Amino acid sequence: MEAQINPHFLYNTLDTINWMAINADQYEISSAIGALARILRYGIDKSNSIVTLREEMEWLQQYIFLQQTRLKNTFSYELDVPKELLDCKIHKLLFQPFVENAILHGFEGVRRHHILVVKVQKRQNGFLQIIVKDNGKGIQENKIQEIKSRLLDSGEKDHIGMNNAIERLRMYYGEEARFDIKSQVGEGTVVIIEIPGK
Repeated sequence: MEAQINPHFLYNTLDTINWMAINADQYEISSAIGALARILRYGIDKSNSIVTLREEMEWLQQYIFLQQTRLKNTFSYELDVPKELLDCKIHKLLFQPFVENAILHGFEGVRRHHILVVKVQKRQNGFLQIIVKDNGKGIQENKIQEIKSRLLDSGEKDHIGMNNAIERLRMYYGEEARFDIKSQVGEGTVVIIEIPGK
């Protein structure tokens, strides 16, 4: 079924629904539909391609906007990317799973205001360093070790997307990809990704 749905049908249908929302003065719904259409278009078109960091961050903003809408603005976020790095090339959808993990699992059950930070910087060795940080519930040390060693149970819903993302990092960048995760239960989690800068 997934393979048989024509993307153009999907985009046109979303556009129709969008205009229905606008005609009904439902502008918040219209914004959410527009963001969803952009997310789908970006994800479907050449899903394994290389894009600029600018394109990836613009997509990530749309994704985070939808999550904020869905979760009724229960978290705030900060994207910190120097302008001089925006033309760097990376593989598409590379760190979205880490952002999703923070939003959907890290913030779950935490009563304080949720904060997500995504920061990109260039290291002295020329590598791009991507940091995804949250002030969520944290991850137990044994789970962190399982994630790092790729031994996480495939039925572990909270972190299976993270495992897949780590595998993609290694598939695209081989031994040059570096991944680290630091967490403190009750305080939050920091994911650090390093890939060759281009």
